[in-house]
This record gives sequence, structure tokens and C-alpha cells, in this order.
Amino acid sequence: MDFELIRAVNDCFQPFYPYAAAEIHAEYGRDAGDVLEIGPYGPGVALALAERCPGMRLTCGDDSDRLNDYLAETIAAAGMSARVRVEPIDKYDLPFEAASFDLVIFRGGLFFWEGQERIVAEMNRVLKPGGMGAHGGGFGAEASDELIESLLPEARELNNRLGKKRLSRADVRQIAENAGLGSFRIAAEHGLWLFWEKHD
Repeated sequence: MDFELIRAVNDCFQPFYPYAAAEIHAEYGRDAGDVLEIGPYGPGVALALAERCPGMRLTCGDDSDRLNDYLAETIAAAGMSARVRVEPIDKYDLPFEAASFDLVIFRGGLFFWEGQERIVAEMNRVLKPGGMGAHGGGFGAEASDELIESLLPEARELNNRLGKKRLSRADVRQIAENAGLGSFRIAAEHGLWLFWEKHD
């Protein structure tokens, strides 16, 4: 992926991170825990969660050294280096023991990579029993229509340049079932998210 294009997307979505974090936090229902944000479209949600929830311990990262440097610089600029750490992460083979995290997030994860079932299964593997996965993206359920409309043309143009896939709820349901998730919820208000709780 093009680094400058990813940075432009992240800058464009900056106003929406608090809304996305609020939606995920509402689904999660807790103010503490070990949290992982996967992929190049961080660390916006991680930073917003860190601000909302002082009891959370957060990790984020991607498989590109340049992107991880960018993530670390963004976190440092927000004054959150003590709360949010950066690690190299292979989204298809997460470098963590099973049952390591209470909340695992991959914003943008549904739309730009092949092997979705493998990604979801890996997210589920590193979740603790009772932990929650959040895989998808969007503006945040509570984001105003006015804010969305003001940035939608730029967001759509950037996502198209990145090759964003158009998925339906049925597509996401198939991914979840193929990944072996027993129960899950698909949320589609101002976005498309797959949420699930690990039961075993």
C-alpha cells in the first residue's frame, strides 16, 4: 500500500476517530483491559480509546517498518507513548499468545485485504474468553450527517484509490461463519462492522 495515501486517509478520518471509538466502546461495555488495534489505519481509534478509558492498556502496529514509525510518531505527538505501544504485527499470524487481549480492533480491515477468514480467526485466537472483536470500519454510529457529508467526497476518492471493496451484510456474515464464529453482530450505521464476543 502507498504510505502517503494511507496517511492521507488517516488524516481525512481524523474527525471520526472519537465516534468510531465511542461505537466500539459501547459494544465492548468496559473501561479497562488489554486492547490491540491492527493495521495501517491506526492509531486513531486506539488514541481515542486511551482518552476515553484510562484503564485500557493499548498496543497497535502493522507489518511495515515505515508505517510503524509513523504510528509511533503519531502516538508521541498525542502525548500517549506511555499508554499506547507499537509492535510489528502480521495480521495473518499475530505475534501474540492465545487469549492475550480483551478487545481486538481492525479498522478498515474488512475492505482492503484477501484472506478475511484467516484475519478474523487470528483476531479471535488472541482474544481472551469474554473478549470482543471489532472488524470493519466507518464514520461511527453517532457521527452527524453534516460532518459525514462534508468529508464524504474526499474519503470516497481516497478509498477508491486504495482499492476499497464494496461488501454487503451477507458478505460479512459469510466471512464470520467461515472463520468459525459461533455468534456475532453486524452493525451498518454509518459504516460496516463485525462485532463478536469470544465465548470459549
